[in-house]
Amino acid sequence: MNRFSIKDVENLTGIKAHTLRIWEQRYGMVVPQRTDTNIRYYNSDDLKQILKIALLNQQGYKISRIKSMSDAEMNEVLHKTSDAEFQYNILINDLLEATIDMDTFRFDSMLNSHIKKNGIEDTVEHLVFGFLEKVGILWMSDHIMPAHEHLVSNIIVRKIISAIEKVQQKPKPEQTTFLLFLPEAENHETGLLYVQYFLLKQGKNVVYLGSDTPIDQVQYVSTTLNIKNLYTHVTAGSGDFDITRYIKKLAELHPGCNIMISGLLVQRRKLLNIPENVTILPSLGEAKAHLYKML
Repeated sequence: MNRFSIKDVENLTGIKAHTLRIWEQRYGMVVPQRTDTNIRYYNSDDLKQILKIALLNQQGYKISRIKSMSDAEMNEVLHKTSDAEFQYNILINDLLEATIDMDTFRFDSMLNSHIKKNGIEDTVEHLVFGFLEKVGILWMSDHIMPAHEHLVSNIIVRKIISAIEKVQQKPKPEQTTFLLFLPEAENHETGLLYVQYFLLKQGKNVVYLGSDTPIDQVQYVSTTLNIKNLYTHVTAGSGDFDITRYIKKLAELHPGCNIMISGLLVQRRKLLNIPENVTILPSLGEAKAHLYKML
């Protein structure tokens, strides 16, 4: 789990493999290690270093200049840069480092600091989801353990639930009700919880079923409570989960309902023949824009 291929590093940093090789050969920077069978790999310390180098390089610093910097100088330069997007990238990398190190205190402290300064919405939309995208890359290439993800996901979930508790109010019969749920074997609640927070903040009624919800139970609740707006978020799904079949079944069971589906899985799949009562919302921005129209 502590071995990253040059392709992994390319995916995480945006630095092309041939550029990494040039840095290594010409400047002696971040020289990879090799397995007994002579396969190149980087360890977690190498990855952290490359993440910093990549950010400095993107900010206009030449590799020859970065080569002469100490770790302390790198950190000083990174954190004094005023560009907002650049600072988010630094924070995302810092969260990634804390995840790799399983340093939950540091991770929690960084989130608390950002929430205090910028609020929960900015933190989730700009920081957390950017971080989760990089974690997804590591997850798909088997370079983080489930334990890594669980440790930090639970911290993020706690922050959103705390925000939900602060805005939740007594349901108003005249307001639209939304039914929120995750499919069976889907346990990544971060996106769904944030949608719950967003809807509650707008004064809407929310029935939250949460993770791992059998499709017949979704139908039972929506029918019993006469809920016409259904929202689900699919991040990974189980090994045999067929998103196209699931969407079709969901639409068939709820012909008079407005079904919305977001998440990484619909973002990365080209979905065809979507039923008329289903709206695909790949990104958080698209999801919020669509929900705003309904409000």
